Amino acid sequence: MSTDVASFPVALPFPGEEFAARRERILAEMQRQKLDAIVLTSAPNYYYTAGLSFQVILGLMSLVLRSDGRGFWIGRRTEMGNVQSFIAAAGWSEIARGIADEEDTFAVAGEALAKIVPAGARVGFELDARTIPYSGILAMAGAVSGLEIGNASPIVEGLRAVKTAAELDVLEMSAQMTARVIKGAVSKIVEGQTDTELALNIFAGMAAEGSDPLPCVPFVTAGPRSALAHSTYANIPINRGELITVETGAVYKKYCAPTYRIAMIGQPNDDLRRLHDASRDALLAALEKFGPGMTSHEGDRIVRDSIERSGYLDYFTVRAAYSIGLGFSPSWDEDHIMKLRPNDNRVVQPGMVFHVVPALYKPGAGAVCCSNTVQITENGAKALVPVEAELLVV
Repeated sequence: MSTDVASFPVALPFPGEEFAARRERILAEMQRQKLDAIVLTSAPNYYYTAGLSFQVILGLMSLVLRSDGRGFWIGRRTEMGNVQSFIAAAGWSEIARGIADEEDTFAVAGEALAKIVPAGARVGFELDARTIPYSGILAMAGAVSGLEIGNASPIVEGLRAVKTAAELDVLEMSAQMTARVIKGAVSKIVEGQTDTELALNIFAGMAAEGSDPLPCVPFVTAGPRSALAHSTYANIPINRGELITVETGAVYKKYCAPTYRIAMIGQPNDDLRRLHDASRDALLAALEKFGPGMTSHEGDRIVRDSIERSGYLDYFTVRAAYSIGLGFSPSWDEDHIMKLRPNDNRVVQPGMVFHVVPALYKPGAGAVCCSNTVQITENGAKALVPVEAELLVV
């Protein structure tokens, strides 16, 4: 006896009204750009638009949103049970075509697209996404006579840069979870423990908090090896007096609020203390001076000037902050959407959320970063993750 997957409707992460409002804003931008349809192929963008999430995607999964508001799913047949379950809950879209593994993915997707949009249509594809090769876009577009290709990437991602009230609420929840996990894992550090055991405590803490699956592993390293950017656990013992880097973020309803803290067994030497204080002071400067109306360049300058005053600017090799929000594998960042960096004149708006990362990489000593997920408010900025901006001595 077969099981009707529609009898297991998914629980939408937000009320239907939230997604309806998002789609209306997307449709308005489509109208402005004279697009007859857009083809969303990246998981964060069709999750933002519709609320459907996949854990594993092989081949193609796409949501075609037409200018009349109708939605059509084209993708791997194996995943269509998830789509049917979603439709049972949301009800506003339909399946256009499930593609069998033995079929030519993009040729079949093009045939399905040709039944959805008319000849000569102007269709936006996610040209900036890594989820579909350009050859696949050309194959799909080539199936529709006279189709004109536009770029849909800035449409949804432009909206994602400024969070709605509902998004800010779930980011607050994620931030609270992140804080509890970091504090709990750090409290269990003992001399001789391996970095892998520390990471295990983070994973266990995330599970206990009810976090969604993490978009990437926690970055946990001790000692000088931490100066290798994004190095992580390798079953290496943690020694007294070494910098211990802990960077992670819980995920709630697919929204991730990360933070980076430094811990140590015993008291740090003066050099490491000064290095950490330089990072901490830069974060505090951001919290004091960030606000709406500043440019990306000005935000970066606030952090950069603080580090320069400390004398450690040579070790600051990154931009000051990047947009944070939806956390899908392989990363929690929205760096491609918005970042605070030199010579960038985009304007910061209320509702934007950034991971402020005054990261200092000093060869021979390690990496130090006192970071936080920071929301831009109407009047300034506020830290979302309630972990003190201090070196955590255990």
